[in-house]
Amino acid sequence: MDGSDNSMNAAEYAIALGKNNSNNDNDKTAEVFVINVIDLPPIFKMLPSDTRKQLIRIGRQQASQIFDAVEEMAKCQGGSKFKINTEMVETYSASAADEIIKYAREKDVELIVVGTKGRSRMSKALLGSVASKIVAYSPCSVLVVR
Repeated sequence: MDGSDNSMNAAEYAIALGKNNSNNDNDKTAEVFVINVIDLPPIFKMLPSDTRKQLIRIGRQQASQIFDAVEEMAKCQGGSKFKINTEMVETYSASAADEIIKYAREKDVELIVVGTKGRSRMSKALLGSVASKIVAYSPCSVLVVR
């Protein structure tokens, strides 16, 4: 989740899937994992400590606002019937896609729902670089949402 329109559309779709899955007659409560990755480039370590701390604080505030918006979205769709898990991950060495794939493996995620393109300035013909890498290397099925 980067807060882009496409990622918010993906969140809305994931919430709808979580809600529908929770309506089934099974004992397991559906879980929707919302992850925000702050991808810190290696040059970031060269910045003064105060600047790094301030930029990370801003990233955390933005993640918190995104999570609040997703939780509100879930509440409007009957989100009490399933669980929303939010987590922010900071990485210096891996890409956002690598962190999402790693998270999916660790949490034994059944489906990744991702937007076609995020906030990155780089673009590909049909899919953004993060979505494209997730589709290629994910340990589970991937649903790409416009």
